[in-house]
Order: sequence, then structure tokens, then C-alpha cells
Amino acid sequence: MQAEILMIGTELLLGQINDTNATYMGQTLADHGINLFQKTTVGDNRDRIIGALNDALDRSDVVLCSGGLGPTEDDITRECVAQVAGVELEYHEEIFDNIVNMFARFNIPLTENNKKQAMVPKGSTIIDNPNGTAPGMMVETDRGLIFCMPGVPKELKPMLEDTIIPSIRKRFEIESVIHYRVLHVCGIGESRVDQIMGDLMTDLDNPKVGVLASPARVRIRISAKANSIDEANKLIDPVDAEIRSRFPNLVMGVDDETVEGVVNELLMDRGWSIAVVETTSGGSIGQLMTAHGAQTYLGGRIYPMESLDLGDPAKLAMDLAEKCIIELEPDCTLSVVSDPAAGITMATFFHPHGKEEWTMGRAGRNKDVQDRTAVLALEHVRRFLVETK
Repeated sequence: MQAEILMIGTELLLGQINDTNATYMGQTLADHGINLFQKTTVGDNRDRIIGALNDALDRSDVVLCSGGLGPTEDDITRECVAQVAGVELEYHEEIFDNIVNMFARFNIPLTENNKKQAMVPKGSTIIDNPNGTAPGMMVETDRGLIFCMPGVPKELKPMLEDTIIPSIRKRFEIESVIHYRVLHVCGIGESRVDQIMGDLMTDLDNPKVGVLASPARVRIRISAKANSIDEANKLIDPVDAEIRSRFPNLVMGVDDETVEGVVNELLMDRGWSIAVVETTSGGSIGQLMTAHGAQTYLGGRIYPMESLDLGDPAKLAMDLAEKCIIELEPDCTLSVVSDPAAGITMATFFHPHGKEEWTMGRAGRNKDVQDRTAVLALEHVRRFLVETK
């Protein structure tokens, strides 16, 4: 079987809010062995929603809709689904009673238009929504199933996980899962990664290997289809080992691991603390360490380039680090100094046994360059700590 996602809402179409639901739904369906054929986004327009529903049912067995179940005039998903299914809307008193009770519980005035949320296509199966007022629904047509969920993530997620996915897996007798592992590589580009392991992407079928690049890192995704996560991991493990052998000490982390988290763990293993001195990176390194809650991070200093003498960037890095050491007394100091004239940024890592120096990319003050500088500087620290264990 195959499924489709239909995201409904003009605010999504215009990019006024991030469509996190579609990303979550795609990942969750894949994790449960449900093949996703296509994702479509439409605005709050009756003809377009009906057209998208009909197109999806022509291609797929299941259509999963998000959004348009609220009480306002532009919430028209239930009406469109009813028309596609060839049925009328009918009022359910028990749904409205639940809405009344929820409003009373939170001491919120009830408006007449909330009755709209108690209207559902005739013959549909109601899906409880304990986290909101709009129930979900399953509508069965002669072409396939339509599932409707609210657009609010805290309402959609439990509905999808607890009710809809088990229902789909049971209906279509899906026993397999699709499990994946993501390896993170920093400091080398997508084209270089492709050159080193392109054969794995073209030659392997199960597991499959894919690459996704971002400004600061390349993600290598290994996905396997099997009857259980344990079986999938047995398929993934040898491919993981092969990739690591081709990128010695370059795999920064796995899945949700971050370079700042890995550096923090490596510093903790040695009992070292760290402070950071930054110039054009504008505190991006400190932000990463702070957001992670790194126990080894003592703080740092940010210096505007205009206030510094760039005659000798290496000496400047040392001078700034010495000031930071006096003030914060860290075991290590990471000093990142840019030379706009030369178009480079230098990172110097002072540690109890000496210092390491690295030249990194171009200098710049825009957010992308700052983020990339922060990740690359920490990645150089990570490699040093790993290689000198």
C-alpha cells in the first residue's frame, strides 16, 4: 500500500508558519513501514482541496490530512471530505458535549461556531482528541481511506501515533518497519562525501544510503526495511562500519548527537573546562555550548573586529586567550579570530599540553557563516580530542 499527506492551510502555502507537521508525519510513517508516495500542500480553497483529495485517492490507498478542522469559516476540510466521499455532514451531540466540557474546564467562553466542529461526514469513524476541541475522523470511500487530523502539533501527534498508524498497519497487514541511522560528517563538502562513498548510494538496496547536505555538516542516512528494529540494525551495522572506515575520525556523531554535545563529553572525560573567545562569529560557539547545557563551558568573550589590531592574527588569538584565562580560569581556551582582509578565520585551541591551530574557510558576519564557523571550530576541537585520547 502507499499513503499520501495532504497539508491544508493558506498559512502553510504562503510560508507564514513552518510546516513541522509534514516532516514529523513523513518520518513517523517511514518508521512504521508505511510507504509515503507524495506530499501536497493546498490553501483554504474548496475546489483545490477537493481536487487534491481526488488526485490523492487516484494514486494512493490512504490520504492523511492535517488542518482545516477548526470552527472558523475558512476551516472547510470536513465539508470537502464529505463531498469527495459522496455523503452529507451530520451533527454528533456527544462531540459537542465534549467541546462544552473542555471549554468549561478551562473557563473559556463557548461561541456558536464551535458547533461546526461537531459536524462530521456521515458514516465516518470519530477519532478522539483529548488535547483539543476538534476530533479527528476516518472516512472510508470506494477508492481508499481518508484520515483527518487537526493542524495543532500537540493534537496531531498522539492521534497519529496512538490511533491512525495502528489502524493502517492492521488494515493493510503491515509487519515490517523502516529504521534508519544518520551519521554526521563535518568539515568536508557533499561532493567530497559523494566521491568517497558514491558507490554505496548506487549499489545498495536494503539498506539504502543517502546524503543530505547543510551549511555546517553532511548527514549520511542509512535506512533499512526489516521485521523489527533489531533486524534493521543488523542490516545497518556493517554499512555503518564501512562508512566509518572510509571517513576515519570524521564521523562526528549519530542521529541526534551534536558537535557541541560530543565536545562536552570528550572534555568531561579528561576533566577539562573550556572558555571561548570569538570575533566575527558573534558568540555562535558560546550559544551552541550554552543551549546544550555543556557542563564544561565556563563562558567567553566576544570582541568586535573594529576594536582589534589584526597585524598578527596568531598573536591576537593568544593575547585574547590569555585575557580570558585570567578572567575565567579555564583549562582550555578556544580562540576564533577572523582576518577579513585575507578572507580567512583562524581557530586556536589552548590546552594543558600546548596549542593547536587551524585555518577555516572565509570570514564573514552573516548568520550562515557564523553558524558554519562555530560548528567547524568545535569539530576541529573534537578531532584533536579523539585523536589524542
